[in-house]
Amino acid sequence: MVFSVIAALGNPGKEYVATRHNAGWIILDALATKAGAEWKHESRFPAAVAKTTFGGQQVFLVKPQSFMNLSGEPLAAFLHFHRLTAADMVVLHDDIAFEPGQMRLSQGGSAAGHNGIASCIQHFGEAFLRARLGIGPKRHPAQDLADHVLGKFPAEDLQRLHQATPDFLLGLETLLSRGLPAAQNFTNRKSPLP
Repeated sequence: MVFSVIAALGNPGKEYVATRHNAGWIILDALATKAGAEWKHESRFPAAVAKTTFGGQQVFLVKPQSFMNLSGEPLAAFLHFHRLTAADMVVLHDDIAFEPGQMRLSQGGSAAGHNGIASCIQHFGEAFLRARLGIGPKRHPAQDLADHVLGKFPAEDLQRLHQATPDFLLGLETLLSRGLPAAQNFTNRKSPLP
């Protein structure tokens, strides 16, 4: 399986920087920086898009500029414009099932209450690969889930995310160069940092 697109779900705007829901953007920005790729706004989608190469293959990095719950529409338009399918894409997104510092690669399944993923499934099906980035569960059972995911990362959780970022990037690079089984073996055995 060759992946041509790595997309990350998030919310645009300064007020959403370093929020749990934007974990995917944090990692994709780090990948773009490492690759020396420059973001350009594509108004026809709308999305921020950067191009890079891995192993001689062109890869698009994409951040939809719609809000999280509408992510599927610009990504579907991007795929259609470039004559790609959902199976060509990896989607990075936050996941409360894992702690900060963990990433799991998985394919298919339900949205599990994630509105951005639900939008993607609605617009182009379940064939895309998911890079699920841990943000940790709600801190209190009574806390509203929206308040949790739209809240800023606590300093220690943000530090764990940044410390794990090199491993996340290596996992994505392994995915592009050696395929899903090798990448899953690498990312799924990583444990959260202390």
